[in-house]
Amino acid sequence: MSERARLDSWKEIARYLGRDVRTVLRWERRRGLPVYRVPGGKLPRVFAYRDELDRWLEGPGISEVPASAAPPVLQERDGDSPALPPQPVLTIPLQNDSARVSLTTSARWRFAASTLFAATLLAAAAAGLWAWTRPPVPLARLVAAGNELQGIDAMGATRWTHRDASAALAVLASKIADTDGDGRDEALASIELTDSSGAHRGGVLTAFDAGGRVRWSYAADDRILFRDGTYGPPWAAAELSVYRTGGRTRIAWAVHHFTWWPSLLLTFDASGNRLGMFVNSGWIRGASPSADGRFLLATGVANSWQAYFVAVLDADNPTGHSPEPAGSPMECLKCPAGDPVAYYVLPRTDVSRHHTFPSFGPSVMTFRDGTLQVHSPQNDGPTVAAVIYEFATDLTLRQARFADSFWEWHRLLEADGKLDHPADRCPERQGLQVQLWTRTAGWQTINVPVR
Repeated sequence: MSERARLDSWKEIARYLGRDVRTVLRWERRRGLPVYRVPGGKLPRVFAYRDELDRWLEGPGISEVPASAAPPVLQERDGDSPALPPQPVLTIPLQNDSARVSLTTSARWRFAASTLFAATLLAAAAAGLWAWTRPPVPLARLVAAGNELQGIDAMGATRWTHRDASAALAVLASKIADTDGDGRDEALASIELTDSSGAHRGGVLTAFDAGGRVRWSYAADDRILFRDGTYGPPWAAAELSVYRTGGRTRIAWAVHHFTWWPSLLLTFDASGNRLGMFVNSGWIRGASPSADGRFLLATGVANSWQAYFVAVLDADNPTGHSPEPAGSPMECLKCPAGDPVAYYVLPRTDVSRHHTFPSFGPSVMTFRDGTLQVHSPQNDGPTVAAVIYEFATDLTLRQARFADSFWEWHRLLEADGKLDHPADRCPERQGLQVQLWTRTAGWQTINVPVR
């Protein structure tokens, strides 16, 4: 007797019947398809004989059988699933027209629909998780147009818009920084306000949270008495600086009189509480912290000298006023108590004496080793003739040097007959005379070597 042909897995049985495994499993459970299980192992093995499958297809086994009817097995079967309710059927011929298989169409459609729905949910969940966990694009800058101020992120998209119904806005300076330590950047803006008639209303310092909501805002209303008179608001907005000192955030905001020379450097904590005020007789054009955070360097114009200044201030409490020559009409009579640590007045040079004095003031460059440079422009124009002053870590002035552009301008002035000496014999190569005020020595003239 020849050995009976046997199929040894669900896949082989399904392939032989021309159906998928799910259909064969259902036929075995619902219609008595002759499948045998071999005991043993975590997952029982199955097999079926081809001749029995053929007879099942051709015989009455193709019809529904009660769920309680047990197919031929070698071990006790698992519990059957409850019978499904009657459903529309599709009749497909097999081998010949006398053998037909009834397949439920709605079950297939339900399975396909549920699979598609589950996949859609998974995709939506994955997209939501990615959007939720993705770091937000950082805020990059503030842009004012008309009465709107917009926060623009690093991708160029508008993150938020702030509107002022009563004034046009102009941003004089802005900083993006985490000032309150919550891990999210806030935006600080030094804003100049102009009403509908074109009249200037003065400046405000405004802090916005990450969503563009105003956290706090401040407008200076101080009135300062000098020897030649009293000066008060409106104060025009100018430069802005954010720095750390002693583990605390400080905000320095410069404002100046809208018409005349007095200016104020106001300091705040991260919550907008005003901490101090430094008054200068001349416009303050910048404020930069030292590398170690101990000092704040205010720069700008010293009107009594018609020259640039560098004021070294206590970063934690930059309060006081600029020292003035005795009898100067610009001496402050009612100013906050306190003095700068040092106050340097940088001299005019051959180039600056023959040009319109630039009003934008010197700039500060700080290095990691604690030293810094102050770049002092000597002219207006596309090519700036600069003198570079180099400071030590204790902010004493060590030396100066001239940029190459300085000597180019010097030679142009020679050619125009405005200077009577050539660049290589310029007396300023021998040193620059800087006026220095300190708390201990008062005013003194120091010769700064040029290299």
